[in-house]
Amino acid sequence: MWHHRLSAPLATLLMAVMPLAALGADGDLSTAKQGWSVNPVPAMAYDSDFGLMAGGFLDINYYGGLYPRYKHRICLEALTYSKHASFFMLHYDSRYLIPGLRTSAKLYYDNNPLYCFYGFNGAVHDFDRSLHINRKDGIAYYCYDRKFMNGRFELEGSLTSHLDWTAKLSYWHYWIRELNWEGYDHSNTLMRKYRTLELIADDEKDGGNLFEIQAGLKYDTRDIESAPTRGIYADFIASYAPDLWNTGYDFVKLSARFRHYLSLGSERTVLAYSLAYQGTVAGNQPFWSLPYIMHFKPSDGLGGATTLRGILYNRLTGDDYMWTNIELRKRILDMNFLGRRIFGIVTPFFDAGTILQPFRFDEQTQKLYAADNVSAVSYDRYRSTMLKKAREIHMSCGIGAQLIIDYNFIPSVTIGIPFDKRDGDYGLYMTLDYIF
Repeated sequence: MWHHRLSAPLATLLMAVMPLAALGADGDLSTAKQGWSVNPVPAMAYDSDFGLMAGGFLDINYYGGLYPRYKHRICLEALTYSKHASFFMLHYDSRYLIPGLRTSAKLYYDNNPLYCFYGFNGAVHDFDRSLHINRKDGIAYYCYDRKFMNGRFELEGSLTSHLDWTAKLSYWHYWIRELNWEGYDHSNTLMRKYRTLELIADDEKDGGNLFEIQAGLKYDTRDIESAPTRGIYADFIASYAPDLWNTGYDFVKLSARFRHYLSLGSERTVLAYSLAYQGTVAGNQPFWSLPYIMHFKPSDGLGGATTLRGILYNRLTGDDYMWTNIELRKRILDMNFLGRRIFGIVTPFFDAGTILQPFRFDEQTQKLYAADNVSAVSYDRYRSTMLKKAREIHMSCGIGAQLIIDYNFIPSVTIGIPFDKRDGDYGLYMTLDYIF
């Protein structure tokens, strides 16, 4: 399935360009069904974690007589946000480049000079809104400068009618700096505190390289890939990052996710839920690789538009995660417009997630205990309190609205509210596709 990053064009803009998007480069629909279709789409949207977004993407499809399926698809995407982040992606996808296999390749670059960092292990640190990107007082306590580049190549093949295998090679390069944005106090950040306490080591503080080898299985009985009304989609992925650069960091991770779609009486009402786990089962990873979640959409830690909606993105980072998303998808509109089938959906939801295994917990606890000068409390009691905080369950709820256009294009608006104000105030997202 084709997934864009976090944001999407406004619904009104989409409705204006969708009739054009069906046309080929020469403006002829029959040509598009047989040959190439070049579809530029401008994008304007909003994400409460990143701000206003402007940019666009270019979908280039070669149908070869298989419309609406394609033989080859290329996507170029460029987005920039008012909170200074930017994102660039080039993606290729085909089931026909190598007969019998699905081939996917992706190259992307992410630049965020105000990347949010709430420390290791979630609620170990309380969140203070007054310290978060406060332009008036020149404080961005929870920020540092992060850039990364990622390239990946993936093959997928079929074992049975519903069971596929997947294999992937990925390369990452991270550039890490302390906060370096004009107008903010560079010395007053949580990142500076972690570096001073050596919770972040010298050999990882500036970023580095990572190579991953992944293999997994995917089980799929969904009736419609992009907007299912019944069926199961489950995957299991094992990832190994060898120490090719002699840094002392190599590790093994496992990821498992189960998604179930149930029609309640008819296809107009669907109960959809997802259960997910990711954990580091062996080895030692650098802190900058910690937020990477190995599921089908880009994500940083738990929180934000793709995992725990309404909760600050990257709020929870640890060695082992578990989370769930539960939605009731109710169709309230069913119509044809300009020859296209369009559904309107409302989606109340509940999300919850937790850290099962904290990251560098004993080292973190010992150094924070000494630095925060809480000697009036015994260390054992302090550690017990910190462990309870690290393993808290973080919850949110809210509602979303989707337009399903020809089952393939799904602009969505979602608002989520966390149960605990330490996780933020609310999240508002304009995205493409369902969260799962």
